[in-house]
Amino acid sequence: MRTPEQRAEPRFAISRRGTLKSGEIWFPCLVQEMSKKGFFLVSNRAHTVGQSLDLRCALYPEKNLECKLEVRHVNETGIGARIVAIDQKGSDLCQLYLQEQYADRLNRSG
Repeated sequence: MRTPEQRAEPRFAISRRGTLKSGEIWFPCLVQEMSKKGFFLVSNRAHTVGQSLDLRCALYPEKNLECKLEVRHVNETGIGARIVAIDQKGSDLCQLYLQEQYADRLNRSG
């Protein structure tokens, strides 16, 4: 099992409001970390491993990321969820956002 330091790809700490959908109900969440393959989210709802969720999150003004997630782990601070379906527009938006986060991290480190 990998530890957070052994992740195959970097996670970026972000703070973006979003909404999750389970069944027919939308409810608020906070996206705290993001990678190419998934998210760490905070939600006031109970979630279970394997649960399917829809996510909407404004990464940029007027540009919403929409994708389907699967809950991979749950703890007292939030949930880890893997992207299981995303369209090309969402994938491109996600990639652009992550590239900007990576460039920003490099600029701050030296």
